Amino acid sequence: MNQGLQSHQNDLVARAHDEFVKALALQAYPDSLFEDGKALAQLHKDDEGKAQYQKYVALSRGDDFNKWRAQQFIANPELARSNLVPNFGALTADGHLVSPRTLAGKVVLVYFWSMSCDVCLRALPRLRALEKKFQNQPFAILNVSIDYDNAAWRSFLQKNDVPGLQCEDGFNGQLARAFGVGVQFQSNVEQPTGNTWVSSHGLKEDIPKAFTVDPDGVLQTEKLNDSLDGRLQELISRAGHSAK
Repeated sequence: MNQGLQSHQNDLVARAHDEFVKALALQAYPDSLFEDGKALAQLHKDDEGKAQYQKYVALSRGDDFNKWRAQQFIANPELARSNLVPNFGALTADGHLVSPRTLAGKVVLVYFWSMSCDVCLRALPRLRALEKKFQNQPFAILNVSIDYDNAAWRSFLQKNDVPGLQCEDGFNGQLARAFGVGVQFQSNVEQPTGNTWVSSHGLKEDIPKAFTVDPDGVLQTEKLNDSLDGRLQELISRAGHSAK
């Protein structure tokens, strides 16, 4: 299933669907229903996929993330074929939980950075301008710091105007892995690769890195350039129409 989705080979996805059908004939296991719904959506069999998601919702207990996703897919099957923001949960500097569900309905600019990354810090005025431009609109900035010295990070936030919600992820943290912000070993730290932060041990993380998440949770890599304003405006306008 994963190989077929990653390589866009629908023959593999079709084979996965066949195996899910065999498994579900033995037992209606909820996760198999959810994954089969995903396979059917990828094969553009939306009615069949919605049926599997409806069965999944009926069998699911509580109010977990996949149940919420399944309900989204039932309402809009196209989302099941989209690159959606992964599930995550993180506490902000002021103790509030942020997750795809708490941010749903907003356009979110996610920015991975470090207080020791000069390139990252040069983007702060740009982020302040975006926050001011789109204030009082369904827009949020989620800054994810890869710093691991919590006291130094909090001190930096107190002394500097860093706009938006603030999360500390640490080097190669949960959020970085979820968003695919990679870490590699670099043998020559004297000549670092551009747009990467390099530690004293020769480890690099590809920051700064920016993403947008639209009101439905669709994820896209972005650059903090002039064209971003227009894209954010388009996404925010769509969020406003959805809310009405």
